[in-house]
Amino acid sequence: MIKSVQNQIFKDALSLQNKKLRDKNGLFFVEGKKQIYEIPKNRAIKQIFISEKYKNGVIDFKNVITLSNRLFSKLSATKSPQGIMAVVEKKHYAVEEIIKNSGLFIILENIRDPGNLGTIIRSADAFGAKAVFVSKGSADIYSDKTIRATMGSIFHLPIIDNIDIENMLSSMKKEKISVFAASLKGKKYLNDIKFPNKSAFVIGNEANGLRSETENSADTLVKIYMPGNAESLNAATAASIIMYEAVKSR
Repeated sequence: MIKSVQNQIFKDALSLQNKKLRDKNGLFFVEGKKQIYEIPKNRAIKQIFISEKYKNGVIDFKNVITLSNRLFSKLSATKSPQGIMAVVEKKHYAVEEIIKNSGLFIILENIRDPGNLGTIIRSADAFGAKAVFVSKGSADIYSDKTIRATMGSIFHLPIIDNIDIENMLSSMKKEKISVFAASLKGKKYLNDIKFPNKSAFVIGNEANGLRSETENSADTLVKIYMPGNAESLNAATAASIIMYEAVKSR
């Protein structure tokens, strides 16, 4: 059992709380037994950390390291740690191969709230999206808050971050993907759209929506019919409605 904060294994793990070091090392944390058991068998788990009081068993895993409760609390991002965390290798995807497929693609521009980002990824998984593309300037897909909000869905479909929106839309159009964008400026309602087999939907920032450049690059601007008094929807709520309608129309 590791008890010292000077232990190099612990120090290396603790460094992954820093985004720059997560990116540099290509590693991230997954916390909680349920989320860890969502990790596919072909996904590399570098280490499993458990607290000294963890009693739920980890016999399915290799490289299990026990930490004192004090050290585990320093590593955990939650107020009430479950006592088990994994260090997982990031997976890299070939974007050009992904967009050759038919299906629905979700593109997120400047989604800065990690809870919203994680919820959108979870909805994309639930509604069968082929991939989620996350722009530069968005929340970190590998932060603890985002990972928790995905409820394991981050392992079920490709999630590609730090994309350039203009380049992404240009590449999609070359692959004959119809690009729709959520905008209050849209003249068509979501429930009136028949989505083609190859479709992409761009969803913007919680406060400001999409940039005008992005709206201008889309093939069609679409809005959600809202008969009530609210002017707009939370980004994750809007994204979930959009994905549901896209699946239903196809």
